[in-house]
Formats: sequence, structure tokens, C-alpha cells
Amino acid sequence: MIELMKEEDLEQVLQIENDSFSNPWSRKYFLNEIANNDLSELYVEKIDGEVISYGDLWYMFENCDLTKIAVAKNHRNKGYGKKMLKYLIATANKRGCEFMHLEVNVNNAEALKLYEGFGFEPVRTRKRYYENGDDAYDMMRGLIGESQPKKVLAIESSCDETACAIIDEDLNVLSSVVTSQIDVHARFGGVIPEVASRMHVEQISTIIKEAVDQAKVSMDEIDAIAYTIGPGLIGSLHVGAIGAKSLAFFYDKPLIGVHHLKGHIFINELIKPLQYPMMALVVSGGHTELVYIENDQSFRIIGTTLDDAIGEAYDKVARVMKEAYPGGPVIDRLAKQGKAHYQLPTPKVDGYNFSFSGLKNAVLQLVKKEEAAGNEINKEDLAYAFQEVALNTLVKKTKAALEEYPCKSVVIAGGVAANSRLRELMKENFADKDLILPPLKYCTDNALMIACAALHYLKAGKFVGLDASSMPSMSIED
Repeated sequence: MIELMKEEDLEQVLQIENDSFSNPWSRKYFLNEIANNDLSELYVEKIDGEVISYGDLWYMFENCDLTKIAVAKNHRNKGYGKKMLKYLIATANKRGCEFMHLEVNVNNAEALKLYEGFGFEPVRTRKRYYENGDDAYDMMRGLIGESQPKKVLAIESSCDETACAIIDEDLNVLSSVVTSQIDVHARFGGVIPEVASRMHVEQISTIIKEAVDQAKVSMDEIDAIAYTIGPGLIGSLHVGAIGAKSLAFFYDKPLIGVHHLKGHIFINELIKPLQYPMMALVVSGGHTELVYIENDQSFRIIGTTLDDAIGEAYDKVARVMKEAYPGGPVIDRLAKQGKAHYQLPTPKVDGYNFSFSGLKNAVLQLVKKEEAAGNEINKEDLAYAFQEVALNTLVKKTKAALEEYPCKSVVIAGGVAANSRLRELMKENFADKDLILPPLKYCTDNALMIACAALHYLKAGKFVGLDASSMPSMSIED
């Protein structure tokens, strides 16, 4: 997330500054920029509290000077510089500036390429501008008539969350509203499709209005309407589709049908730029897949579950243990208190596919055997045993897949991505990769993820008609 710099960010910013410039700004200078310079705005991008990049703007009447932009050494060449520059240009444009100006060393080929790619042109050369005697280019670009980033309104209703979000193509989150039905379905030990559909009908209009109000935009400012076209529960999908199609028809907006799992993957762009090729481990209540992503339009499933999805297995094991729905958080919590005690078999499946049905049945048989012997089940130890086998299977398959399909980055996506033990294992096993672990708030279903994916559909011109059918079994390759 890009935000105004605070004094608490200074230590990290100074480290980047010293790594990036031969004549770095001092601590005193930065403090003055933050606290005393009314003409200046310093911005930082942070991921999990770590400053990745920063930039400084000076506003002078109708002009804006870009005085500083830098990226942390270990995060360079990953798109963060482009992201920050794009944000700063958009910020200056919103402030009503007509021009943006900067100086750059004539020998800094990488920086020149970046600026020229964003429309900056040299207007003069400043001789011996730098202390080492190097010349500088004065570069400038106009901002008048700069188009505003396109905005997408997205609806998610594939299962038991009703959600609406609005985002622009610069990944500025304008609103995100989610209401969950989990408390209702928990009474039945799982989602009841008919109940879910009915609750979506009751909530969707309110959720859409709340998202629009929160974003402080009018529907005239929305450039496209997106919704989850599949996979999911057919009744739930229909409700979201009808809501999206009604908006698209009434306001004459293009319509985008988004694959639910692509949403889970692309929401990670709010954390950091995605690097391709990429391997995605998609883990949720209905899916367990290894997806090789060559670019943002090319998805190939190289491994999938042959029976139960990992999240479904968690729910069924929790039920065997007489624990509440949903089972994922319960087993994750119990396993933290458990230890190696029970022995469970490791699923044996060829290739990169998965199977959790046998593991689930092994838990059931172990419980029956212990109960028949009059032994009380230690739930913490059983949760530990199940989770270690299940999650290590995911990690082992992912590592094997990466040997055949080398990737620049690895991402986990879906509800089970919130599992604390899985996140630990991924960090331990993929420390040498550009690993993306989504924040917990982005793991569960939400419309923001559909909006993030929709931006890629919008860029590629992939739209659907008002007669498009919802697809409850849609493949991510479609």
C-alpha cells in the first residue's frame, strides 16, 4: 500500500536512500520534508511493515517536481519503481498540476528508460549538475488532459459471502464491502445452497449501494461492471450475475465475467507486482490446484485434487472430531497445542495431483479404533497429525512442480492460505523464491479480488454479453 511517509518510516527510508544515491539526503532533510515543508509530499510503499519504495513531490503552482524516487535494493527490477511513479503522476494530476519535472543523471540508463516509458522528455542538459561532475537531464511531461484511471465495480457471490468493491486501474481501493453468512451456515455444519442464495438476494442491493457510497463515486464514473461467473454454487452465482447484469444494462457499461480463482490470485497484486512465470498454489474449500501462470492471460493446471479439496478435508475432519464449522480455523488452532503422537498415512498420488479422501478416512478409522479401545482422543494431537501430513503434501508437490516449471514467483491463494502452519511451511521452503503470502483479510472470498482480476480482463478487452451463463464448474484454464 502506498501512503504518506511518517517519521516512523525514516530508518528504513534512510537505508534505501544510502543504498541508492552517492549524495544521499540526511535525516534532518527528511524530517524537514515530513514536518515543515508544506510544498512537499513524501510517499512510501510498505508490505507487512517493510518500506519497499518511496518518492517525493514538490508542488509549485501549476507545476510539480519529482525530487526523489527509490526502491529497496532487494526489491529492484520487480515493478515497484513503475508502480510508485505511476502513483505519483496520478497524485499530481489529481492536484491539478499541468506539468511534472525532474532531473536525472545522463548516465543513469535504467532511470532514463523508466522516465521515458512514462512520457518524460529531456528539455535541456544541466552541465556538471552532480557533485561528481556528471551532467543531468531536465525532463518534463505534461499532465493536462491526463485521463483518469479506469474504475471497475465488482460483485462476488459464489458461495456464502455477498460482496461489492470498486477499484481503479492504478490499484487504488475505493471501497470494499463484504457480508458473511458463516454464522447461519455454521448451525448446519456447512453451507446450505438454498439458504445462501436467499440471503444473497436479501443483501446484494444494500451491499452495492454501500460500496458506491463508500467510494464516493457516481455510476457514471464506473467504466465496467464485473462479477464472478464461476465456479461456485449455481444459485449464489445467479444472484451476483443478475445484480451485475442489471447495473450493466441500466448504466450501459461493459460486463466482465471473472473466474473466481483468478480473483484469489490477482488480489496479491495489492501486495506486490506479480512476476511471470508464476506458480500458484490454490487452496480452498472447493479447490486444490497447482497452476502454472505464464502471463496474466495464460493459466495451466498442472496438478489438482482427485477427490476432496484441502478445505473440504479440514471441514470433514473437524466434523469427525465433533468440532465446529468451518473446520480450517479450528484445526489450525488445535494443532498449535498438539504434538507428534498419532501416525497417519501420507497420500500417494502420481505427478502433481492431490488426494485427501484417504487421509480423511484414516482419521475416521483412527478415531473409531481409539474409541473402541476405550481411549480418549487427544484432539490437539490428532489435529497436529492431520495438518502436518496434509500441508506437507501441498509443499512437497509445489517444490517438485517448480523443478519442472521454473518460476520467478510463488503465490498461495484461497481460504486455506490463511492457515498459519501453511504460511510457516511456505516461508521455510521457498525462502529463495519471490514468495507472496496474502494478508489474512484477502484470503477469504471478497469482491476486491474479483475487481483486481477484472482489470486484466478489461486490459485484454475480454467482456461477456448479458446472456452469459454462470458456470458452477468453470476451469481456470477457460
